[in-house]
Formats: sequence, C-alpha cells, structure tokens
Amino acid sequence: MKLWINDHDFIEIDERESLTTEIAPRSRSLDWMGLAGFLPDPDPVLRKLGQDISVYRELLSDAHVWSCYQSRKSGTLSCEWELRESEDSSAASKRAFRLAKEILDALDVEQVITDMLDAPFYGMSPIEVIWKSGKGKWIPDQIVGKPPEWFVFGEENDLRFRSRDNMSDGEILPEYKFLLPRHHATYKNPYGERILSRCFWPVTFKRGGFKFWSIFTEKFGMPWIVGKVPRNTTDAERAKILSNLVSMVQDAVAVVNDDQSVEMPESSGRRTSADIYELLINAGNRECSKAILGQTLSTELDKGGSLAATKGHLEVRQDLVDADKQMVKKSFNLLFRWITELNVSGGSPPVFGFYEEEDVQKDRAERDKTLNEQGVRFTKKYYGRVYNLEEDDFEISDQQTEINNRLFSEKTPDNKFTQEDADNLSTQGAIDAQEAISALLAPVMGMIKTSTSFEEIGERLYEFYPDLDSKKFQELLAKAMFAAGLTGYAAAEGEES
Repeated sequence: MKLWINDHDFIEIDERESLTTEIAPRSRSLDWMGLAGFLPDPDPVLRKLGQDISVYRELLSDAHVWSCYQSRKSGTLSCEWELRESEDSSAASKRAFRLAKEILDALDVEQVITDMLDAPFYGMSPIEVIWKSGKGKWIPDQIVGKPPEWFVFGEENDLRFRSRDNMSDGEILPEYKFLLPRHHATYKNPYGERILSRCFWPVTFKRGGFKFWSIFTEKFGMPWIVGKVPRNTTDAERAKILSNLVSMVQDAVAVVNDDQSVEMPESSGRRTSADIYELLINAGNRECSKAILGQTLSTELDKGGSLAATKGHLEVRQDLVDADKQMVKKSFNLLFRWITELNVSGGSPPVFGFYEEEDVQKDRAERDKTLNEQGVRFTKKYYGRVYNLEEDDFEISDQQTEINNRLFSEKTPDNKFTQEDADNLSTQGAIDAQEAISALLAPVMGMIKTSTSFEEIGERLYEFYPDLDSKKFQELLAKAMFAAGLTGYAAAEGEES
C-alpha cells in the first residue's frame, strides 16, 4: 500500500495494521526494565536524595514558599464558578444538569478545588470519589484529595495505588473512582512536573544562609571587647579577666586593675560581610517566586523596579492562573460525565467553568440588550435574580406606552418628539418597529393635513423635531422598513395560498 505524504512523495506500507499498532511502547524501550512493576518517578531531585515527594511538603514551612503557595492558589479560588447546561436541550440533559447542581450544593466545592490545586506543586493530585447509592441514583458522597506519594503509574501510564498488600506493582484502580489533575504530565513523565522541585535547592541554600547569618550575627553583631594584660600574667589571672569581660558584655560594667586595659575595636568590613548572607537569602526567595508565580515583583520589589514591569510580570502570573482554572475545569467536567453516565441515560453532562463577576455581568447585559432589541421582554423577577437587585431598587415600565401617552396627551400640545423618545424607541425590535414608526409619524401626518404648501411642511418639520439625531431616526426607519417588508411578504404568501 502507498501512503502519500504530498502530491509527489509516498511511502510503502505493507500492512494497514501497522498504522493502528503502537510501535514504540515502553515495554520495548531500552530504558524500561519493568522489575518493580511500575514506572519509577523520574524527578531528578528525589532520585538524588533517595526520598519521595513528602520531602517537598516540608518546604511549605518556609515563610516565603508558603506565601507564594497561597498566592498561586488564591488566583483560582478567588474566581467565581458556575454550572451551565449543555448545548443539548433534551429532557435527559436537563435532568443531568439539575442532578449535578444538587450535588454541588451539597459538596464543599472550595475544598475540592483547593485539593485539585495541589497538582502544580506535587505534579499530580489524586482525588478519590466515594459514592453512595439511594433512590436509584449514584451520588458522590465525598470527594477527597489523597497524598500523591501513595500512587504510582504502570507500564501503560495507568494510575495505581501502592498498598501494603501490593507494594511491588500497585493495585489497579476501578473506573469512576479517581480524578487526576496533573501539571504538565507527559508520556515519559506521567507523574507531572513539580513546582516545589524547583524550590528545593533555593530553600536549602537559603536555610544555610540563615544559619551562617545567625552565627555571624552572634559573633560579630556585638562589639568585640579586648582585654590587655602584662606578659607575665598567669593563666588563672587571664581566666578571671576573661570571666569579667563576659560579665561586662552582659552587664556593661567591669572592674580592671590600673595596669590592665579594655578596648572595643570596630570593624568597618563586618556589615559588608553580613550583606553576603542577606543577598543569598533574597536570591533564594526570588527563585522560589519565579518557580511558583512565574515572576517576582508581586512578592518583592527590588530597587529600580517599575510599575510597568510589575504589570508585565502579573500578566504572566495570570496565564498560570488560567492554566490552573483549566485543570480544575477539566476534572470537574469528568466528574459530571461520570454522574451523567451512571444516572441519566442518553443525557449530555453539564459544563463547569470559571468567570469574573464583572465580565459576566457585562456579557449578560449585552446579551439582554440584544434580546430586548429583538422583542424579548424580561420580568422584574429576572432582573432581580440575575443582577442581584432588590425589588425595591428598580421598576420595569412599558416604554412604548409612556411615549405614546406623551405624544398624544393633552399635556403635550406641541407634540414635540425628543431625543430621549428616539433612544427609547430605537431599543424596540423589528416586531415593534411598525408600531414605533406609527407613533413617530402620527403627529407629522396631522401636521401635513393642516399645512398649505410643501415649503410650510418643510419649515414645520424642522421645528417639530428640533433635537432629533438623524442617525437614530435612520436606524428606526430601517427597522420599520424591514418589518414592513416582512409583513408584506407574509401577506402575499397568505393571498397566494
């Protein structure tokens, strides 16, 4: 068989089966021994230390790492989330949406998201789903994050639990049991990339810097006290003088003989030496900030930093937050697919997602405006529920009725048509356009009937609409002509039938 690569080149394939067969599985590779029964963790730091990822958990005791850890998680936790129905509007899909919403209302969603957000730090975050059955339904009763060091991957990159009963190969896990958010996992490294792996050595050296800095401070932070004695002073007398000097450091007083002296020399280079340790600690902090947040300026601002640079770094961090949200969204959507498959036959699962409160309100307002222009009218209950408004804060009025009353009321004998009237009328859809144009032109028709010449009509027409925006008038007229065309077409179709 010939497999064409382009218009001129092709390769010969003996059998079609080779296209569907994995040629390079792990079991045939040179670096796979398969002695342990599971894939070894490829983390270079852990392999060098000979430990598991529990060593990374100790890094969270560092104040700077913990601050960055909280900041990274809060980027996602601070966002609002919502559950949306699938595009399939079938009755089964609606039942799946209602069931998923009931389940979310009963769960601690924030804690579940917090557990999922451990994945970037430890590479993965196994989340066990514990189900309960009742009334013919399977419902997630608990969704619990488990320590990732308990789990390994098999030859086919399948997640396994290393239990006491099966430590060599790990237990094969059943379906519908474990959600597995992972951070940059690949075929070669299904365990995922760990942010805390990038923080291990910076924190280690930083802790060494603190240790030597404290020793340095203890030695050189206090002024040195030097006692001078004659050459023939005995060791016992020297020891006694040394004890007096120690007391002097504590009490700031001392008594010496008249042939003895005490000096307190200063070293101009001590401060410079101490700065070395501070620079080492700050360098470690910056490396941790870059690993966790993708930047440094949100947690520390060195000399010479600028507002523009800060904004630039924060944009990078937002990209990481977006990736974290996508990871959480993917895990929840898998959960809803399981719920739908186990409970609602033929239904499409709902969709989980995050949104910014200001953005969604703006999007809804624009959507509602478009629907309103197409003739849709919303109730007061809808506005209160969607926009979080109190019933006493607003009223819904019939704009068309108000305009008509103003146009033909005895209180407006001049029948002046204002720009406000045009703005209100322009929000009417094509369904109401003919009615709107009738309201607009009715006073004009009356004026034409009482006029004696075209010149008079032109002069009075300008006075009749003194502040009307011509663009608004054209938009309204276009809608009216479109609606009139549809009405004529429908009428013609009705006569032919």
